[in-house]
Amino acid sequence: MRIGVKAGPQLSWVAGDDPKYNSVATVRPTTGFHAGLVLAFKVKDRYFLNTELIYSQKGKRVEGKIDPNLRDKVVYNHIDVPVLFSMHFKGSLTKERQFKWYINAGPTTSYWLGGKGVIKSGDLIENGLSELKYKIAFGTRPDHNNADILYIKDAKRLQFSMSIGGGILLEPANRQKVMIDFRYDIGHTRIGTPESSQFMVPADYQDSLKGRNKGIRMSLIYLFEFSSDRKERNKGKSSIKK
Repeated sequence: MRIGVKAGPQLSWVAGDDPKYNSVATVRPTTGFHAGLVLAFKVKDRYFLNTELIYSQKGKRVEGKIDPNLRDKVVYNHIDVPVLFSMHFKGSLTKERQFKWYINAGPTTSYWLGGKGVIKSGDLIENGLSELKYKIAFGTRPDHNNADILYIKDAKRLQFSMSIGGGILLEPANRQKVMIDFRYDIGHTRIGTPESSQFMVPADYQDSLKGRNKGIRMSLIYLFEFSSDRKERNKGKSSIKK
């Protein structure tokens, strides 16, 4: 059994399924980070089952096609729980120096916590604002004015995706593992509908959430290895009786 931590940068975007929205705006990736805990079990020989509990920043950057001043950068906060099946292989740099590499795949369950963003547009400029910073709240917009809060109705907060990837495993010390992990996440759940996002201002922009989260992430993972086998636990200990 291996227990440890992971962290690293990621690049994410929302793959839109709304042709009407795609005709007025271009969605580009945005950067973020992730960090969390890792637990791995050895199933048999070189096969492992890995699960993680991760805080993850996803999101997108929007550029307007009709309104050249439109810029919307939003970050979505998530809790991700991947469950991956991995297969390990041996490699060698020289005859004396060896390393391991692996491939993995499996489902990921995510819960959408919230988020924040900053938007610029021609409508905001006409009203004397260079930009508007906002936070995300779930539900229908109330009657009172909260221009700095983006209300999202009918959001799919529980989301599912497929993760595939691989990496390199190094052993700097006995029962310690360092992994350099690369992963591609393919969203399965649409995060909302074309009418989910309810901006108060700008009045001429309607964001569409009819799309799926996708992303590429790189992680540095540090693991400690534990064994229930007595021989493995005593490996490296002196056998000389006093």
